This record gives sequence, structure tokens and C-alpha cells, in this order.
Amino acid sequence: MGNKDTGTVWSLKQIRQNARKTVFTKGFKPYMFILTVIFISSFAGLVNNAAAGEIQVIDSFFNAGVVNYDDIDQLTEYVQETNLVKNLPNAFSRDIISGFIRDQALNHTWLLNILAINHEYMQRNQGEVVVFLIVVAAALKSLDFLIKKTLAIGQYRYLMEHRFSKNVKFRRVLAPFSDKRFVHIAKITLIYNVVLWLWGWTIIGGIYKMFQYYFVPFIIAENPDVTWKEAKKLSAAMTKGYKFKLFLMLLSYFYLTIIAIFPFASLFVSVPVQSMADIEAYFALRKRTDIDRSLFVEKGFDGKAYVVRKASGNADPEPEFVLKNYSIKGSSFDKADKYSITDFIVMFFAFCLVGWVWEVGLHLVQEHIFVNRGFFYGPWLPIYGAGGAFIIFFLNRFKNSKPKLFIYTMLLCGVLEYLTSFALEFFNNSSYWNYDDMFFNLNGRVCLAGLIAFALGGFLGIYILGPLIRRLLIRFGKKRTRILCTVLISLFLVDLGCCIVFGPNKGEGVGQDITEMEETAVSATTAAD
Repeated sequence: MGNKDTGTVWSLKQIRQNARKTVFTKGFKPYMFILTVIFISSFAGLVNNAAAGEIQVIDSFFNAGVVNYDDIDQLTEYVQETNLVKNLPNAFSRDIISGFIRDQALNHTWLLNILAINHEYMQRNQGEVVVFLIVVAAALKSLDFLIKKTLAIGQYRYLMEHRFSKNVKFRRVLAPFSDKRFVHIAKITLIYNVVLWLWGWTIIGGIYKMFQYYFVPFIIAENPDVTWKEAKKLSAAMTKGYKFKLFLMLLSYFYLTIIAIFPFASLFVSVPVQSMADIEAYFALRKRTDIDRSLFVEKGFDGKAYVVRKASGNADPEPEFVLKNYSIKGSSFDKADKYSITDFIVMFFAFCLVGWVWEVGLHLVQEHIFVNRGFFYGPWLPIYGAGGAFIIFFLNRFKNSKPKLFIYTMLLCGVLEYLTSFALEFFNNSSYWNYDDMFFNLNGRVCLAGLIAFALGGFLGIYILGPLIRRLLIRFGKKRTRILCTVLISLFLVDLGCCIVFGPNKGEGVGQDITEMEETAVSATTAAD
């Protein structure tokens, strides 16, 4: 540990150059791969939130909710009148606390709307509502933060391997979580972020610790079995004498912030370059010889970057890594799975139920009204079931070609959603969804945000949910599975018969009549004139 460092060659110019080359000169396919990983991470809010400005526009409708400003104003006034707030020394402090409560209510309108289902309760127990809002919002925010920070380790791993290989498989995003490591990684990630948060209260200490522990996520990505004490000790050793240089590296990328002003420039340029610069900095300091190198388990990370090896005429062979692929027992990320008819029947109803829960839950938190969404009376939405089952049935064969799978899933779901919307309107004169106000929509029947969400859901179904359902049914047994399928089909046919005899479900907020919608629009226009 006391040896003199003879391995580190820190060159900010070289770091920036290698980062740009890795992103832009490896070819179109590797570039699109890295963009896809970054896009999905930003779309899910895992990392790179600064790059998610455009993405937040695309998926904003997922978080939209009805805001009852009267309830929020009453809660804010209640907080302002409490003895705790009234006794604060200055008005500025009182405004901060009441503003904080208002912000929490606005940021978690869905939670407030659930509480507002019983409005009389809210009027009687405003103090309890405020406490409940803060506690639940904080708990959910913490859980959301922890899961996202944990999953972000997968992106770091992908980018690290991307530095050494021309074509890194998408599955490598999940590699750190193989062999049931998710809980272990979540534990270390939690400690890491809590420590940084606590140090942040000291301001100067927080800045110092941020750079001292700068490489903890990358160390975890390389060696997911590392402990917190080992990771922080190694990061501290790596950054010793280089903290200010890391600061200067971040400062040198000020122009990326300017570039990010232009639409989608952050996604296509700024974030990939900045992310790869962090990777380059990690591998520059990873070469230090005066630190304990036993935690660096990947021999494949000891060589030169792909762009450097290619320039020297020695780009092959591709490195092999100790960390194995994430996999589900009995399934493969490259080979199509074999399913039986009963598997697809159960998948259909499982996805129908998931879709129904999603739609009902979304309407509940947005409108704080329980509505049985959909055409049928039972707890199922066939468009979700058919979409999920069709994706797996038709596109399972493309498991080894992720770009094709993504595009085909968007096309298949787009056609299915468009035709379903058309059929419901043509035969029932009703509109069950309308995307007219969404970016890049087609006749209000399909939109880009929905297709992207369907494509990501298709990946989840093909690689995770489909194989899991098959495994569960194998354990359940063939005979019991056949009985289950018979019962589900019978109930579905009865529901269909009720729709034919009594008419389809038209609960409040479900299946708006086209003629009524047009008359309402005309009346609104006339009133405005």
C-alpha cells in the first residue's frame, strides 16, 4: 500500500479524446446501442435526469393527475396556522415550511387524490393528512430512489464493457444482478447515498466526499460482491491526489451543458460523452499500482480501450468477463422459448388483469374515482392480454436481435392498438382512449410515448415474464393448468355474452360516445366565441 504509483497516466486531453472516440467512432450500431441504453435509463429515471428533458415530455402523461387546488390551499393554510410554524422566528422560515408542504402535495397529487376519496375525512383531520402525506411520500420517494440507483449500476456496467468491445449485448445491463445479487447491491447503494446525503449537510465535506467516493458505483459494477467498506476504501485510494483533477474534468465539459440546450442534443451528444468520460477516468485511476488491486476482478478491464486497440491494429479478440449473464432458469436471452397453448392462454389473462389493474389504478389516483375501465365487465382488458400474448407468440423468435425486436414490437402494438381503437369506434361509436394531445400521434389512436412503453413492456414480457409464467405453470402441473384455462375461458365467454346481450361496459369515464364528444366540443367553441 505504501508503494509509489507507477501505473497511472492522467491526461485530461486523452480522457476526453477517448470518450468521444468510444461514443462516435465505433460505428453506427454501437452508437445506437449506447444511445438505447441511455435512453431507457433516462426514460425510467434511473440516471441522467438532466438528459431526460425531452423524455419527460414523451412520458409526461404517465404522471399526470387531477389537482384539487382547494385541498392543497387548505392544507397549506393549516400548516401555516400550527403553533410549530407560527412560533418560528421569521416569516421566511414559515414560508419555507408551508411551501414545502405545498410542493409535496403538488408532486404527489395521486397520493392526495387517494386521501381525498373521503373528502369529509380530509376536512376533519388535516393534520393527520399532512403527516400521512409526508411519511408516505418520503417512504415511496426513498424506495423509488433506492431501486433506481440500484438499477443504475447496470448502465455503468454496460458502459464499462462498451469501452472494451465493439458490440456489447443489451443483456449486460442486467449482469450485475445475476446470482441473486440485487439485494446486496441495493444495500451498498443505500449506504453510499445515505453517507453522501449526510455529508452534504456540511457542504464542504459533502463536496469532498462526493469526489472521494466518486468511483463507488463503478467499483460495484465491476465487482458486485464488494462490501461497502471495501468499495469506499478503494474509491478513496483511487481518488487520492486526483479529486481536484476530477473536478476540473467535470468543469471542462461545460460546453456539453450549452449543447444540451438544443432539442435531443443531451441524449445524442452530451450525456453519452460525459458518461464515457467518467468511465475513462475510472480506468485511468484503476491502473494505480499503489492501491490494493485485489477487488479488480475483471482481467478484461486491464487492457486498452477498443478504439485504441483498433488504431494499433489489434482490436481482436473481444475480452471475456468473469461476471456472467443474468438468466432465468430454463430460458435464454438468445434462443426462442417453447410455449404450449395453455401457456399463451394464461399469459393472455395475466396481461389482461395487469392492464386492468393499471388502468383502474391510474384513473383512481388521477380522478380519485373507482371506474371499471374497459369494454368488458370483468377485471380484464383484452388489448393488454392480446398485445402481450401476440408479442411473445410472434416475436419470440427475434430474441437474438434486440433492435429488430424493439422495432417489431412497436409496429405490432401500434397496429393492434390502432385497429382496436378503430373497431370500437366503428362498431360501438365510442372512443376508449384519445392521444390527440400527445406528441407524434396518429389520428389520436396511437402515440410515440405509448409505443415506446409497449416496446419496453414487450422486452419485459419476452425475456422475463413469459419464461417466469412458463416456469410457474410447470410447477403448477399440466392438469391443474388445463382446469385453470377452462375456468378462465368460460368466465370470459360469459362476460362476452353479457356485453352482446346487455351492451358493453360504459362506466363513468369509459367509452365516451363520439357524437356526444363532438356536440360538447361544438358547444364549447360556440360559448368561447
